[in-house]
Amino acid sequence: MTSGTVATASGLAIVGDGSASGWMRAHEAGAVLAELESDAGLLRAHTALNPQAVAVAARDEEDLAAAIRALPAGISTIFLARTEPGRARAVQRDLAREGCSRIITEQDTRAIALVAMTLVSLRRRAVAPFNARVVVTGSPAVPVLLPLLMACGVGDISSWRTEDARAFPLSVIARDVDAVIDLAGAAADLDLDAGVDVISEVLAAGDPVAHLLALPGLVRALGTAPVSEADGAAIERFGVHRATAHALASLTPVDRMLPDLADPDLTTRVARAVSEALAPPPFAP
Repeated sequence: MTSGTVATASGLAIVGDGSASGWMRAHEAGAVLAELESDAGLLRAHTALNPQAVAVAARDEEDLAAAIRALPAGISTIFLARTEPGRARAVQRDLAREGCSRIITEQDTRAIALVAMTLVSLRRRAVAPFNARVVVTGSPAVPVLLPLLMACGVGDISSWRTEDARAFPLSVIARDVDAVIDLAGAAADLDLDAGVDVISEVLAAGDPVAHLLALPGLVRALGTAPVSEADGAAIERFGVHRATAHALASLTPVDRMLPDLADPDLTTRVARAVSEALAPPPFAP
């Protein structure tokens, strides 16, 4: 069962079932739709996209996949948001194998934004990624974050969970690091070395657009990709994530940690970076 009106001319649907951990119960379809519509409204207001929000009542990934298959044929790209990361990833992969609509998950765009912030932080500290030490707390909330940090060349990455606190206090693990990506909200009261950036979960109420920054460029690039790349598999490649993170970092003003959603260059720069990542290697004689 779905809620929300889908205009097939828009090409983009923001779909979610509210199953994301710690957010809301999946059966609260009205609240889910309101959150999805908030994202859609921000994209309409600040970009050229005209997405439609669709809330789905899904008990599991099979229900969610079935609801996506039932969307109108005019929907070419789906942004899967407010959905438990494992479920979203499974649906993304299953439908890609079927040649279904391109699916970008919120964990994709959240990871890209967090890595872009990390790259900005390291650049301002004059630390090359391969020399950087980064601690990530609560990484299961964004499962693609750790591999994306590795794909971007970060040399030393430690993953910390709240269950580790007794044997391995975060204050010890985060000693002499360059950045802490704090998804668990555990670093707020730490007495860290001066200059260490704590990259907190900006992708909540305090910053409602961070998880949307990569989306317009991704939608444009995937929409013009060759057919062999446009079946959903492209977003599975970390080359796309890496290129997008670097594009966001390069667009970030000196007084911010991420670019503005209304930046007129945002869509074009991200789309160009993604298209270059998807391009076949040049012919070598």
